[in-house]
Amino acid sequence: MRTVRFGLLVAVVLAATQIPVYGQTITFNGSVPATYSMTDSSNATVALVDSTFTGTIGQNTLIQATKVIRLRSNDVYKLSAAVGSLSSIGTGVATVASTANEASAIQIGDIGFGISAIDATGASVVLTVVGEAPAARTDLIAVTADTGPDFNYIAKTAVDGRMTTNPFPATLHDITSATQILSGDRISASGDNSSTDNFLGVSLKFGYLPQYFTVASAFSFVVTLTMAHT
Repeated sequence: MRTVRFGLLVAVVLAATQIPVYGQTITFNGSVPATYSMTDSSNATVALVDSTFTGTIGQNTLIQATKVIRLRSNDVYKLSAAVGSLSSIGTGVATVASTANEASAIQIGDIGFGISAIDATGASVVLTVVGEAPAARTDLIAVTADTGPDFNYIAKTAVDGRMTTNPFPATLHDITSATQILSGDRISASGDNSSTDNFLGVSLKFGYLPQYFTVASAFSFVVTLTMAHT
């Protein structure tokens, strides 16, 4: 009996070692592309409309409008702006006092434009940039030294009912083609386009001094913003 039991055990062991075992793998491939996002203050597509510049003519009374956009990126960025789709507004520089009693129509150079504030206080905004000196993040508003334009918006004071003595640092006339107005380091540390803490809040400001321009029942213009790699 012992011999038979031993023989059966050996047979069972040999049979077990002959069961084939197959190994399979699953491979996933992906990527994280450089991505840039621009939304309004409600995280919606930027399609802002403003009728602020319908104000009445006063005494050196400047009218201003501010639009806040949210910028997100996982790489360095630049923000450009261009004005177009003009209706009942000329393409010239800021209106000056007439020297030949000529009537003046409103021009894009009469509309001041620039960036008045940048908010980088979100908890998921990248503040430390490894490998750079200084390590603190940098966002630079575009300035052309000496000759301008300077896209740091400053509310200038009108003099004698015009903006030529104390002009805006930049106007819409400075963005007749795509022009860089801001650049900087990676913005977002994480999150997506619904996150409330991973964006730069950029305040775009427009200024206008109502004057006795040629009558225009409604003038309009469109500013197109583009965000891309620097």
